[in-house]
Amino acid sequence: MITVYGLLGRPSVELRIAAAAADVVVGGARHLDRLDVDEDRRIVLGSLAAAIEQLGSGRAEAEVVVVASGDPLYFGVVRALRAAGLRPAVVPAVSSIAAAFAAIGLPWDDAAVVSVHGRPLQPALDLARNTDKVAVFTSADHGVRELAAGLAGIGRWFVLAERLGEDDQQVTVLTSEQALDATPREPNVVLILSRHPSDDDAPWPGSIAGPGAPAPYPTLGEPE
Repeated sequence: MITVYGLLGRPSVELRIAAAAADVVVGGARHLDRLDVDEDRRIVLGSLAAAIEQLGSGRAEAEVVVVASGDPLYFGVVRALRAAGLRPAVVPAVSSIAAAFAAIGLPWDDAAVVSVHGRPLQPALDLARNTDKVAVFTSADHGVRELAAGLAGIGRWFVLAERLGEDDQQVTVLTSEQALDATPREPNVVLILSRHPSDDDAPWPGSIAGPGAPAPYPTLGEPE
């Protein structure tokens, strides 16, 4: 049986017990180290495809724990596992995107979310040019500096949320110029806002459009 646990910050007692009892524990090196997983029971995530191949070829009766950052159902590992024909149980945690918005006290039900982790940067830039509130799952190559450079002259605020859930968590509101000079720590996510978090919220109808429907997010034209 495969069980995926979300993790943001300190591992729960439930996760520690599950990891200690599992035949195999899959996760990033820092997660596995924090859980004190023995070398002979760990699969360190580098290539997700390689880890999934190992899981698929394992014994069906093996107890497998997969540790994923944040909510593994939201831009997370569960989609990849299901695509490989695996059907894990899931114990979610708070998404890093939700934690970032919580840190600045800003609702995010009207936010657009995009991932540039292993994906091109351009879709995130296109979305941020036309949307008031965008959350970005970043990568080392596509982070706050690259986002700020791609949005130069648009007039956006950047919220850099670093190491969420850790003792050294830091969430900083940056201008475009400040974002260009930032040196982010991993892992991090970035929020791109048309308003400063302390400003009044934009009107929002309280609905999310379905496929083929008009975009639900307030849009902005290019500044004159």
